[in-house]
Amino acid sequence: MGEQVRVRPLRREERTLVTQFFDGLSAQSRQRRFLQALPRLPEALVRFLVEVDGCRHVALVAEVGGETAGIARFVALPDQTGTAEVAVTVADRFQGRGIGGLLLDALGRVAVGVGVDMLVYLVDPTNRPMLRLLRRLGVELRYRDGLVEGRQPLPGQPAAA
Repeated sequence: MGEQVRVRPLRREERTLVTQFFDGLSAQSRQRRFLQALPRLPEALVRFLVEVDGCRHVALVAEVGGETAGIARFVALPDQTGTAEVAVTVADRFQGRGIGGLLLDALGRVAVGVGVDMLVYLVDPTNRPMLRLLRRLGVELRYRDGLVEGRQPLPGQPAAA
């Protein structure tokens, strides 16, 4: 990619970052991320997106030159112990440059560290770039209820020293 990418945790107070990032997305990117056309982020969704706790809800921000290039997150599924659903969004101008893969790799490391052993992805079947990335990562994909579901087992917990 040639540019320095900094990945860091999203902080709870970064509402403006989240809303500005969303506002900068194309209609297609919004559809791919939220699986519906959203002209704006509803307040309840903004609150949810910043309600990170570093364990059951983790969000990472990729920055390039001080600009938000992408956000990836996982949220633990309450009915499936050790399983979390993942979402990743890369700003349109940064798509196709490896940022999605970088974010997913970092998110996977955090997930293992907090006891998550299975990541689940729900992807719009027309989101070919995300499906290609998941296949490249070895994620098992199948169609379910009009979406593509991916399941990615993670390595076990690190051994205690």
